[in-house]
Amino acid sequence: MALEVKFYSLFRINLKTKGIEYQQESEITITELIEKLDQDFEGYFTQKLLKEDGTIARGTIILVNGKNIFHLNKLETKVSDGDIVTLFPPSAGG
Repeated sequence: MALEVKFYSLFRINLKTKGIEYQQESEITITELIEKLDQDFEGYFTQKLLKEDGTIARGTIILVNGKNIFHLNKLETKVSDGDIVTLFPPSAGG
């Protein structure tokens, strides 16, 4: 099994991919997953998802198996094999 990360909106456009899969033997946190994504995408996700103080940027949506991490354990939410993490960039406009 694999940990699946799906990208939406500008992430798909800018990265030219719908997502990525990682083989996980143990649980990791969303913070650790973002670090892993940064290794594969040159720091892109920390820059887009987090504020300078390391907290989640306003408007960012991160779902684990369809549940918003704000209703779970935020950046300390654990993910493992079989989970699906969905990332939406912060949005603005009107």
